[in-house]
Parts: sequence; C-alpha cells; structure tokens
Amino acid sequence: MNITRIPATLQDAELLYKMQVEAFLPLYQKYQDHDTNPAAEPINKLIERLNQPQTDYYVIHMDGEPVGGVRVVRCEHNENRISPLFIRPMYQNRGIAQQVIGMLFDSYPDAKLWTLETIKQEKGNCHLYEKCGFVRIPDKEMAINERLTLVFYVKKMTVSDKS
Repeated sequence: MNITRIPATLQDAELLYKMQVEAFLPLYQKYQDHDTNPAAEPINKLIERLNQPQTDYYVIHMDGEPVGGVRVVRCEHNENRISPLFIRPMYQNRGIAQQVIGMLFDSYPDAKLWTLETIKQEKGNCHLYEKCGFVRIPDKEMAINERLTLVFYVKKMTVSDKS
C-alpha cells in the first residue's frame, strides 16, 4: 500500500468536495449536524479554504487512487491545525489517516503544536488521534446538538516526533 499526498489546487476542488461529502455523509446522517458537518457545506466553502494563504490542502492517494483529503491551517506561533481530514468510507480502517498524519508531522518540521477536533461519540476517530500522539484537552467540549459533542485535541511536538 503506497500512500501519498499531493498538494491540491483549485482544479482539485470538485474531486475534494465529492470525497468530502462521501466521507462525511454517514456522520451527517447519524448526527444531523447541519451547521458543522462538511457533507452539508456547499462547494464554495471548500474553494474559499483552498484560496486561503494560510491553508495547505492535499489530495490523499493510495496506490495512485484518490481516497481522501486533508487540510492544514498554518496558524501563528508555529501551530498547525488539521481540519478536515477525511478518507472515503471504502478505504477507512486501513491505516491511511495515521500514515498521512505522520507525513504531515514530517512535512512541517517547524510546527511546535498541532490541534484538531473530532466527534466525542466516534470512538474510532478519538482512538486514531490518540494513537498519533494527540491528547484530549480536558474540559474542552462543544455540544453541537443532543447527539453530537466535539472534543479538542492537541499534540506538542518533541524532538523525537521529528524524523
């Protein structure tokens, strides 16, 4: 399994959007989070993000096939935020996201801190991020509706985290 990530351009917007909707639609159907779920966003929201100077978007490939995407937001003080990271459902649970996160850590050697948020009720997502070294921020949660709560994660980079 050969995992790569290729920097996205505006020409990739439609592909990224289709994969984003495909990846997030099951969660949207489960939690009905109309205002926060990427499957409910219009494509122009993704295009806006692609155009942000502080944003790096990537198309994730497995063996040459596009399987997902990831966005890195470069914030102040060498802090980076992952939002979103998505893998198409038929490719999930194969270790792709974990490999991509490792690639991101290697590709941004000046990053001192990484942040992200995920759905508290999705134990698999929480496990993935914790396996990658992220730590949940205690007492920081955001209830979206009666079914869904976002939790926030942080990873402070150390010398041993960098290749």
